[in-house]
Amino acid sequence: MSTPLIALFPGLLVGLGVAVLVLTFAPKSIQATDALGRLGQGSMFEDEIAVATTRDERIGGWIHRHIPNIPILLPPVKQLDLLEVPISTFYAKKLIYAIIGALAPLLMSVGFGILGYPVALPLLLSPVFAIAFWFTPDATYRAQARQRQREFTRFVTVYLELVAVSLLGQSTADNALAAAADVSDTWVFQRIRREYAYAEITRTSKWDALARLSEAVEVPALGDMARMMRLSEAKVGIRDQLRAACDKLRRQVATDDAQAATKVTGRMQVPVFLLLLPIFALVTIPALAQLVTF
Repeated sequence: MSTPLIALFPGLLVGLGVAVLVLTFAPKSIQATDALGRLGQGSMFEDEIAVATTRDERIGGWIHRHIPNIPILLPPVKQLDLLEVPISTFYAKKLIYAIIGALAPLLMSVGFGILGYPVALPLLLSPVFAIAFWFTPDATYRAQARQRQREFTRFVTVYLELVAVSLLGQSTADNALAAAADVSDTWVFQRIRREYAYAEITRTSKWDALARLSEAVEVPALGDMARMMRLSEAKVGIRDQLRAACDKLRRQVATDDAQAATKVTGRMQVPVFLLLLPIFALVTIPALAQLVTF
């Protein structure tokens, strides 16, 4: 057996020991299955059943059922629900990233061996790399969820306008909400229709469904719309309020887009600087070398 593989064993044993201790003594959480977690989202059942037959998803489902009830180890449920990603898929990806992190020191050890440094030094960092890579999907999914929340808010402005137009025909608030949700087949409108279908099953109002959806996807504009639509129970005209809320939300979306563009532009400064750094070095190093020789 090669020296890098022999040196890898101490780090793997330490990581395995920590994992066994956590799984043994940490409190377990009783978690419902993915299907029950998506009650009311009928279109997701067939997809999840089909995906759950793969080996990676079965492994991810096993991790989900046995993960300790520690906040830092629990999945970001709301973000995954917004992205329509099964929890088993989330844990399967985390496991793949952790394995990559555990094996990454092998490549580092080869480089250290070529340079003449101790080979075992980077291999001892294998558990650290595995833990760091384990949490990488969390940040990725949270960033994607924030992007989807901005997209959801943008579609809410359209939905507000559609509901206001439906109310022009002297339609009831309940019918206006349903008619406006049937206009488009985008994922936002499909999600709203699923919530309305769930509201019919549970015999709750559509504005209660909007409030519930607002909390689930963390889009405050839906909660504001639910509060306005609830005024229809008191026979209060809400069409003008919906239009005013739509205009306000459009301005907010434009402001958020401008701020996001500014952040992207600011992040681009670092890659541009790193790109120009070698050119700057090629220009300045020969001149500095001549000065030193003098």
